[in-house]
Amino acid sequence: MKKVILASIFCFSILASSHAQTKQASIKQLFHLMQTDSIIEKTFATIVPSVMSQMPNVPKDEASKEKFSKMMEGAMKVSKDICTKMINEDMVVIYDKYFTQAEVDDFIRFYKTPVGQKLVKMTPAIQADLMNVMMQKYMPEMTKSIATTVAEIATKEAK
Repeated sequence: MKKVILASIFCFSILASSHAQTKQASIKQLFHLMQTDSIIEKTFATIVPSVMSQMPNVPKDEASKEKFSKMMEGAMKVSKDICTKMINEDMVVIYDKYFTQAEVDDFIRFYKTPVGQKLVKMTPAIQADLMNVMMQKYMPEMTKSIATTVAEIATKEAK
């Protein structure tokens, strides 16, 4: 009797594991349809120049500018690698947690449609526009607010 129960538990765990792997494979297929790797590349390509143009302490002389540029390229490569790993590993687990197999299948069907592919194609441009709005419209106010808060804290600590 114990062998039957153990065998049943073993079979159930294999079945559950197989289902999870199938769902995670579907999630990876979804991410492929969403072209997440390409979106990461395009997003960084469009956002980095905007961020760079807003940075106040960019060196002016060519040698310093080149060093700064190489440092930023290195930082962006590390950031892209982390984003890619996060999407290919962590987001799969997160999607698995929040979406059923049927919902993942619905997403897959959507991203196979022309409208779904247009969303994929337009996402980097939308993100770039949003980043530009944020940098131009909200960043000065946010920077001022942070500076004010830091000054207030420094004043309180000095007392």
